[in-house]
Amino acid sequence: MSETRAAPLKSKRYLGLELAGAKNQKTSLSVLEYYPKEQKIFLLDVFDKIAAVGDQTGDQALLETIEEALSTRSEGAARMGVNVPTELPPCITECKKKACQHSIKSPVPAIRWMYELAREASEDDEMEMNIREITPYTQRPFEIWARYRILPMLTKEFRFEIDEALGGNRAPLTARMHYLQRHLSHLPITEVWPKLTIASLAQAFRLPKRLIENYRKPEEGYAARVELLETLILQKGIFIYDRDLKKLGQSLTAFDSFLCAYTALLADRGITVKPPKGYPKGASWVAYYPLSGAKR
Repeated sequence: MSETRAAPLKSKRYLGLELAGAKNQKTSLSVLEYYPKEQKIFLLDVFDKIAAVGDQTGDQALLETIEEALSTRSEGAARMGVNVPTELPPCITECKKKACQHSIKSPVPAIRWMYELAREASEDDEMEMNIREITPYTQRPFEIWARYRILPMLTKEFRFEIDEALGGNRAPLTARMHYLQRHLSHLPITEVWPKLTIASLAQAFRLPKRLIENYRKPEEGYAARVELLETLILQKGIFIYDRDLKKLGQSLTAFDSFLCAYTALLADRGITVKPPKGYPKGASWVAYYPLSGAKR
């Protein structure tokens, strides 16, 4: 009796979520469709300014939009890239002591790893960046990895400020994502930093520095974002309708949601960087495109 093989998937769907506060209109969702056989990517839709409507809360509107994007989903399992932390810092989730002094001697492996990486960075004579105090109640392992292992690999023009999971304006978004994940247990989620995605792609494709300097600006941003997208269209075979290209150019949040979806696709295909050996087991990881040699 001959073995029956499953038919190859025709396509797979990827969502990208740029999450903002529940009470404003800055949340965006992009939807990509990927055809493995043809190696083609299509931007199906962009939902911009997702917010409360009538009696519907902002969270309800967002969850409904996500389900709408999945309702006509293709055969392949969907994955969603999100721009906010999917996990709380280890001091919040893993430390069981009533009172402790967080240090390299911490009983929590993830915290010890964070201190060890910072120690190694402090002993690196070529390290250009200042070694900052670690606060494992606001930071996660990846944020330490990004500061001392990723940023030094980027040219200075492509570097950016790292937002901590529970620092500054990030904490409310982390809390909102924590709530939303309870309703999205059926959907695989990948954390994405749009600034890291665009910096790594720009360095890999040798894009003009002016694009990275301008793409987040109010006035010069539109032209820079469109040029970045047109480069991806040419380099990676992504199809984007003119109306959607204009929408992504006009809205930075929509642009970032596209980057989240695209990075989730890359992660699902195994193209993004894997966690290093010894990375804390169970700690969240942010997907990003492979970087070229160090640019000091």
